[in-house]
Amino acid sequence: MITSSAPKLGWDVFISYSRSDADKVSLLVSALQARGLRVFVDDTAVDDFASITATISEALAHSRVLLALYSADYPQRRACQWELTYAYLTGQREGDPRRRTLVINPEPTADHVHPVELRDARHFPWPISPEKFDRLAARMAHQVGAITTFMGAAVDAPFVPWLPAPARTGSIRFTGRLAEQWRIHTALHRHRAPLVAHTSGGRSAQLRGMPGLGKSLLAQEYALHFSSAFPGGIFWFDLHAYEGAPTSEAMDSYAEQVSTVLAALSVDASSASLPGLLSHLAVALGERNEPCLWVVDGVPDGLSADQLNLLRGPHLLTATLITTRSLRYAAFAECIDMAPLSDPDGYRLLTSRRAPHNELDNAAALALVRDVGGHPEALDLLAELATSSDFTHVRNRLHAHAPDVLATRRLSSGTDTPGRLPLATALLPRPLSGANPADDALRLLALACPAPLSQTALENVLSSIGPYDPWEVGTLVSQAVETLRGSGSLRQEPLHDRSWTVHPLLARAVHRHDTDVARQEDLRRLLLHTLVPGASTPLSVPEHATTAHCSEARSSRPVPAGTRPGPLERAAAFDLQVELVTRVGVQPLPPNHGSLREALTSLHSLFATTRELLHRVATETATPLTLPGITAKLTNEHLRPFLTAWHPALQEHEANRPPDISPAEHERRWERSGDMRADLDALREPLTSVAKDLATLCGIDLQASSPT
Repeated sequence: MITSSAPKLGWDVFISYSRSDADKVSLLVSALQARGLRVFVDDTAVDDFASITATISEALAHSRVLLALYSADYPQRRACQWELTYAYLTGQREGDPRRRTLVINPEPTADHVHPVELRDARHFPWPISPEKFDRLAARMAHQVGAITTFMGAAVDAPFVPWLPAPARTGSIRFTGRLAEQWRIHTALHRHRAPLVAHTSGGRSAQLRGMPGLGKSLLAQEYALHFSSAFPGGIFWFDLHAYEGAPTSEAMDSYAEQVSTVLAALSVDASSASLPGLLSHLAVALGERNEPCLWVVDGVPDGLSADQLNLLRGPHLLTATLITTRSLRYAAFAECIDMAPLSDPDGYRLLTSRRAPHNELDNAAALALVRDVGGHPEALDLLAELATSSDFTHVRNRLHAHAPDVLATRRLSSGTDTPGRLPLATALLPRPLSGANPADDALRLLALACPAPLSQTALENVLSSIGPYDPWEVGTLVSQAVETLRGSGSLRQEPLHDRSWTVHPLLARAVHRHDTDVARQEDLRRLLLHTLVPGASTPLSVPEHATTAHCSEARSSRPVPAGTRPGPLERAAAFDLQVELVTRVGVQPLPPNHGSLREALTSLHSLFATTRELLHRVATETATPLTLPGITAKLTNEHLRPFLTAWHPALQEHEANRPPDISPAEHERRWERSGDMRADLDALREPLTSVAKDLATLCGIDLQASSPT
């Protein structure tokens, strides 16, 4: 109930607080009233916007200031945030967002206070004695006395229309994201708010992140919380259905939705193109002369710069907010990257429908939050499952090999429509292929998760597996990274340049739903040998070791204790040594003789040889394999850099051969021929060293000097 009846003179102070702080509020009210201040306090529990009563709205409008008891629980109450936003925006329109908002912070730190303007302002500490309560009330009475108008007189808060209808209503289970909402508001108003220095011109922002993080819901929450800043209306356009479709289809749908807005505003522009429709709408918005919010939700990847510009609000009175998975639109607007929920916020969402039964159940709930990496949609689904079970059972279901609980259906929130994809499908919308660099890069990142992988590591692995040519791997990996950035799959590793990781749920989707498991296993083996430095250290074998090919001289290198390469691995090492020592690289290419193109082709064929041999030894399980480390050194450290440098250069020269000149003569006339021969000669020492490692592994050295 309302603790005080509304006086004819209105209220001096509107107290905004979390119901968990009700005991503190009663002490505060008594002190303020003792100083003659008229105080409004409501003890009705309010959790969603539909329940914010007319009485509360009227009380805010007829109050001079809002006093926020900003405890740690305060940011979690949606009604509190609505009240705070109302007062903040009132002050903002008057020139100082802090003029109408007073903060009492009972906590030892201010990290939980948002926005930063209020965090940086001077707080009233929580009084600990009757004398300090009285001094606090006196200071507040003095500050309130300087304000002569009510908030409603300063800012008219009319009904804000949503077009196209229906209006979004948010979700009562929405949790956290308060800092992101204030970041959105700051980004959209940089052009008029001097409180935060920034080079951006404002009026536009973009929410970015992987599927299921709650980008659309956050945009709705922002529009609901800050609707009074946009009396001209909220214009909401939905392009979710066109992710992966031709961009023209997305733009056609956008044009249809803009036409619907024009019809609702009684503007006739039925025959106009999209730019024409936007021009008509700009005129209409200019005539209304009120700020409005322009939201384009679910912007697909792949739009051109011209198409993106058409998504901007058509008038300077419009603030533009887009949501997208793509990380490739950084130049379009200030970026606000959606991170997973923190452990406390994730736990709050997971337990929003049922509290844990006991300590064991509570531990399972905490583990579930970390299992899904704080992913809001997954947590909401698991919370629903827990209503008919316990968190321990739900966790077992999550990790079971039985049907995937995240692949059954998409979560239903307050705004989800029937037929949306299950979460696992949204994360991995199509089967991964066996010869696509982006798919293989995603497999490798999933295998390494949660550790990041660098571009170099991705290149090293892909150069060792077909069907990629070594001189193309650098370009292919760069293109793969761009593709994955467009889908929102990648997360930049902040501590290392050109290093990325993926969310644990995406890695889980790859592990469970990639049908080409053989490809995944091949990549796993190569990745491990690439990342583990010890794998490249050759092992030795005892003098008596033999293979089907071993009938020549033995290697005399020492044998580390406990190492016993198996017969398949020794045979493969012998075969690779044969291939290596008989090719140009180990064998010199005489000056002015031989073909550089044939030398490149010969060295390139070693990649196919190493791949075939690695497949041959894949079943060897007697000891840790040493051969993959040697082949990784051969291909990634020696062959690939040489081929990457010289294959394109020679190919470019060959393309310019006159028809009357033979290929051999044209190659001899090449001005860079000497440089390439010098680099080829420099390969002899490292390739010979690799051949020695192979000899150590198989026990036979084909380069051993013959007795004289």
